[in-house]
Amino acid sequence: MKTTIWILLSVLACVVTCLYTARVLGPWEHYVNVERGNLKNQMGDLYSPWMGTRELLLHGSNPYGPEVSHEIQMAFYGHAIDQNYGEPGANVINEQRFAYPVYVVLLLAPTVHADFQKLQVWAAATLAVLTALSVLLWMDVLRWRPPKALIATLILFTLSTPQIMQGLRLRQLGLVVAFLVALSAWCVIRNHLALAGIALALSTIKPQMVVLPLAWLLLWGMSAWPRRWPLLAGFGIALASLITLGELLLPGWPHLFLNGLLAYRNYVATPSILSTVLGGSFGLVVSGITVIGLLAFAWRNRQADTASAGFIRVLAAFLLGAALILPLMYPFNQVLLLLPAMMIAKDWPSLPRLLRRVLAVVVAWPWIVRLVLLLLPPRLDSMSRLPLLPSALTLFVPVLLSMLFAISWKAAKLRPQASDLPLS
Repeated sequence: MKTTIWILLSVLACVVTCLYTARVLGPWEHYVNVERGNLKNQMGDLYSPWMGTRELLLHGSNPYGPEVSHEIQMAFYGHAIDQNYGEPGANVINEQRFAYPVYVVLLLAPTVHADFQKLQVWAAATLAVLTALSVLLWMDVLRWRPPKALIATLILFTLSTPQIMQGLRLRQLGLVVAFLVALSAWCVIRNHLALAGIALALSTIKPQMVVLPLAWLLLWGMSAWPRRWPLLAGFGIALASLITLGELLLPGWPHLFLNGLLAYRNYVATPSILSTVLGGSFGLVVSGITVIGLLAFAWRNRQADTASAGFIRVLAAFLLGAALILPLMYPFNQVLLLLPAMMIAKDWPSLPRLLRRVLAVVVAWPWIVRLVLLLLPPRLDSMSRLPLLPSALTLFVPVLLSMLFAISWKAAKLRPQASDLPLS
């Protein structure tokens, strides 16, 4: 009976999420962005890399260049963007440039002849499947094999969270990156180290998302070189191949990419969660302390075997650290937290009751508020941000998960091992 209830709740969560997106959030965003003239069309996050891929592969154009940028901006705004970041009080507009390593075109190459509207549909379905596979991979990494009904429930709940739904609506390639990180960890656990290195290299299409988990896995690989060299070799060869292929397609692309990143920081404000919560200076200090703590934690566990809990706990800690201290403020980046979230779900009965209740409220909040707003719909031709209320608590998810992770880790250290238990 309890399993049936959870399945029904997860299905209800998905239905409410889809109806809310179609009837409330989508129309409100269209009014705010398109009807009020801020955008010509809502193209999502896939359009810029897709258009850059088309222009490079079909016409040999530089995707980082102003001509391609202006073409992308015409689709978003109906006109090219020319702005001065240094003017005080200037209204800085997202320039929607191609802002990826050039080898992302190898991933998108099969789509260059597709109609973009049809591609949007297929992209959303593909990203949903990859996210569901990420859940399954992390469960296998944790060696957690719950009943199939519970697996389906967790997948449905995951897909209907505000973070994942935002990624699906925007067709965010960050969901692909999260899948590649999960795949690399699974390959490490299964001792397919060369394949793990290749998956890690591919995940660098969004380097800001993977720099911390990549640091841990490479440190772990170097700490036992005679046994783990295939991980480093797979990563090094694959990344060198991607860079070389990119150079063949667009000579000098690393310099163009770095210039694009510097410009991106000017027209897209992407602070970290810690800097947002604690303020710029104090947040920077706490972020530095966090990085030092993570590196010390990694160094102590660098010899950990994949069969041990230490290896997974360090990886989860680095993923939590990435969500907190890197410029990954947008909720869809919290897809990186699937591993720590799965760990908390697995250890749920052992967590303090108060924190379990707080987490239950945070998790249930989006679906409850969506249902209320479906039953009592707000004005959709208004600048009121009420339709964003279901996502109001997403900022606190990484902080809360970090607290629960620390408590769970401490409890695991204090928990007696099987060999220490008295014989009955």
